[in-house]
Amino acid sequence: MYRKIIMLTILILLAIIFLLIPSFPRSFHHLVTTGTNLENENINGLYLFNNVNDEKFVEIYGKQTFKNQDNNLYNYYKIQDGVVIATNDKGDILRFIIGTGIPIAKGIEVGESINKVKALYGKEYYKRVEQGVDIIGYVDKKHHQSLEFWYDPQKNIILYRLDDNSME
Repeated sequence: MYRKIIMLTILILLAIIFLLIPSFPRSFHHLVTTGTNLENENINGLYLFNNVNDEKFVEIYGKQTFKNQDNNLYNYYKIQDGVVIATNDKGDILRFIIGTGIPIAKGIEVGESINKVKALYGKEYYKRVEQGVDIIGYVDKKHHQSLEFWYDPQKNIILYRLDDNSME
């Protein structure tokens, strides 16, 4: 009798855990998700860890002096319409947030179907929810990067985010 109660309790707890998984933090998903190679991901030829003080960056986007957000950990800059970056204090780019029609390396852009993402990037992704929005994400453990696609109820991408895995 006790054995059945214990087994039922364990099953209920496991069910609750699996229902909560989408709300776990990104760092949890990064630990348990199988890796995907994201080494070639870039935004208009810019890669994570490029520096905003480099001559090439300044030539295209100008010197970044106006912060887009008030954040104590990172410097956020809007470098063009629909493109926000986050940097560390040295100017290294740690995050891209894209909310416009600029494609990522495999040609995916805002407005496209999340099913196209899955077809091109594969099935080794995690699901989570943030601010009421569904997200799927891919993790590159070797290169310490992640790529998340935020999508609406019609399963169309509304933004994507390329991050250094240290970003929270």
